[in-house]
Amino acid sequence: MRRLLIFLLIIAAFLHVNPASAVNNQEIPQHNQEDNIESTENDDINNDLIEGNESGETPASSVLELDAEGAVLIEQSTGKVLFEKNKDEKLYPASTTKVLTALLAIEYGDLNEIVTVGNEANLAPKDSSLACIDLEERISLKDLIIGLMLPSGNDAALTIGAHIGRIISGDPDMGYQEALKKFCDLMNTRAAELGATNTHFTNPHGYHDENHYTSAYDLALITREAMKHETFREIIQLPRVDYPDWNEVDKNDPTKKQIRYWINKNRLLDESNSKFYYPYATGVKTGYTSHSRNCLVSSASKNGMDLIAVVLKSTKEGQYTDSIKLLDYGFNNYVVHRLLERGQVVTATRVANHDADDHGTLDIVAKEGVQDIFRKDDIYKIEKTIEWYYTDENNQLLLEAPIMKNQLIGKVIYKFNNQVVAEMDLIAARDIMKKKTIMDIITPGNNSKEQQGNNENTQLYYLAGAAGVVILLLFALIFTSRRKKARRYGYYRRYR
Repeated sequence: MRRLLIFLLIIAAFLHVNPASAVNNQEIPQHNQEDNIESTENDDINNDLIEGNESGETPASSVLELDAEGAVLIEQSTGKVLFEKNKDEKLYPASTTKVLTALLAIEYGDLNEIVTVGNEANLAPKDSSLACIDLEERISLKDLIIGLMLPSGNDAALTIGAHIGRIISGDPDMGYQEALKKFCDLMNTRAAELGATNTHFTNPHGYHDENHYTSAYDLALITREAMKHETFREIIQLPRVDYPDWNEVDKNDPTKKQIRYWINKNRLLDESNSKFYYPYATGVKTGYTSHSRNCLVSSASKNGMDLIAVVLKSTKEGQYTDSIKLLDYGFNNYVVHRLLERGQVVTATRVANHDADDHGTLDIVAKEGVQDIFRKDDIYKIEKTIEWYYTDENNQLLLEAPIMKNQLIGKVIYKFNNQVVAEMDLIAARDIMKKKTIMDIITPGNNSKEQQGNNENTQLYYLAGAAGVVILLLFALIFTSRRKKARRYGYYRRYR
């Protein structure tokens, strides 16, 4: 009988073992927790270093000589300041004010809406730049923005201001003076929301007012927000738009309308201007009054990097030469570098107590991508460390099932000169179920629906094995019971 029971136990143990559990049990060494950064675009960086020297690399220690009283250069995606000169000094912005006017028109208006030009347009000073729109003219809001940004129309600025002022007040019949006041209040509120701390606007066009001022940095923040809108980016790089006049007819052909020529005043965009044309320029806006002197907000794109430069109170030529110096300085010395891709595997590790159906190896990945702008010479000085949230006594990563997909496992930290420049969460790439108990095996309802679906065949395998063991045990008990009865019956007959 003892031999029979041993034989049955051996069969039960054999049925319980999952053949797949013997596969892939080799331990995978964990990656170093502290390492120098490994670039995901090393080849691109080398190319950037070569291309960046096309016009001669600007030494990091050099100081740019600018005519402007205030200036700043920022990288568009991060907002990081790459160069500044009196960036927070309060200065008069002139028509660069219209960047904010255009932004608010895009944010609060319907670009396809037809706007009727009212008496507000007559408030434009006669010695100021005009789009030459006509009283009672019906014009789309988008075309008004073009008339605002290309010929720098103060009449277009006033028409936009009154229109948006009525929209935000909810009163389409509001007088234009009150509507313009509402719009100026909105300008200051929105500027403050964007981080502008040295700004106060009193009109939508920038014509001189002692209480109308901003700083180079504040204007860069406003422009950075405006550049997020495709319509704005599209308009500011238009070289010219020919727009039919509302009233006047062509003197040579009375059947046709007179044409208004809206020409972009930004010489950085003018290919015919060999002196100031900048091939990477994408915008933005000029400005001038006798008090503000020459101002220019410019933008440019090269090698995947977008820059915004602002120069205030410069000279007629300096507004362009200053801007070119700033943009060249940025492109020659800096690069947008991606530290980490979203979903990038940072390391792989073994998970203890994992289910027998699972090989137990877990990829730990970046929750989101990380990129920043760095000096080209500094990229290889960036250090990477990893902080794990589950560790053993030696502070090494130690995970035990169950592990859920997207579970927070740790974070990666990037430092430069002992200063943290970026951090990102590290998460589990998938679920790993814990090892099954006997109750899990015989009661599959305890598992999750997903696990039930994934392990349906395995559960049938276990149930069939368990049923076989039970049947064998019952058979053994019956067989043993009958033998005992037969012995008793034989004993009884022998001694009866």
